[in-house]
Amino acid sequence: MGKRYLAGVVLLVLMAALLIWGLPGPSEPDSPEGPSTGSVSNTATGPAASVPAVTTRYDHYRQRATELGPIPASLSGTRVDGNLQVNASGDLLINPAIRQVFDYFLTALGEESLEDIQARLAGHLAEELPPQAAQQAWALYEQYMGLREAMAQLPEHDGSVTAMRAAIRQRHDMQQAYLGPEVADAFYGLDMTYDRYMIERQALLENEGLSAEQRDRQLSNLEQDLPPGMQQMLHDTRAPVWLEQRTQRLREQGASDAEIRALREQTFGAQAVARFEALEQQRQDWQARYEAYRQQRQQLISSGLSHTDQQVAQARLQQQLFEDKELARVQALDRINTQTP
Repeated sequence: MGKRYLAGVVLLVLMAALLIWGLPGPSEPDSPEGPSTGSVSNTATGPAASVPAVTTRYDHYRQRATELGPIPASLSGTRVDGNLQVNASGDLLINPAIRQVFDYFLTALGEESLEDIQARLAGHLAEELPPQAAQQAWALYEQYMGLREAMAQLPEHDGSVTAMRAAIRQRHDMQQAYLGPEVADAFYGLDMTYDRYMIERQALLENEGLSAEQRDRQLSNLEQDLPPGMQQMLHDTRAPVWLEQRTQRLREQGASDAEIRALREQTFGAQAVARFEALEQQRQDWQARYEAYRQQRQQLISSGLSHTDQQVAQARLQQQLFEDKELARVQALDRINTQTP
């Protein structure tokens, strides 16, 4: 294992050196088809420190976890994202869930220190995994944090397609150098696929040499090359906007409520339409209550009452028409309407 470990470290140091000194990187690889489900051995594979040092730090934070107070408020009542798994040999299985676990604890940054967050993570790994896999997960966490810090130092690009392509290649190279190909694919494969799609989509939209028909066809082909799950995500994201636009056109053409409902059911299904209509009714009720309030508020402003009396009367009116949880929204709208010329 010692020879394999040294060879792995030398290889990754060379990869990191290529990134640091700006030598030409590899050509952009094909988009990943899905998450990796391999396993990791005891040997760390990235710019992390030696295995004994990693183990010592893991043991330190695992012990510190026993001394922590209550969890941060933002995590209260939640469950840890990601299901950590091991193979028959007790090694950690590589999959996207590992990064989800790391990110779950890191969301509490700002509520508590990074030291406490790392202690909570180490405690969770010790509870969920056998010792060997827990140490492997901790080694990946340290590599992941090193990668995050390195990527945070990357300069911003100018938004051009050429610059975005260069930026995504640079991030991909860094991910591979810090994590190794298998872990990088599991952690970032889908992100990279989506980023490449968005860049190529932007390139098509900016290509003035294409006709509208050519552009639409190439955009459709580009989307068809995405994994099925990502295609569905894009469809679900765009569907509400498309439906709203289509509904508006139908209403302008005199469509009945039954025709509108049929369109919605065809797009989302009957259960989703029922929820949509309930939300729409809530919005209409809100608009009616706020409009009635706005008119009465304007009457108060024009009544000649003193400023103090106006404030008291307005607060009483708000209490009559709105629930406590709605008052912040009402007051925000009041400020916007007051500032509008």
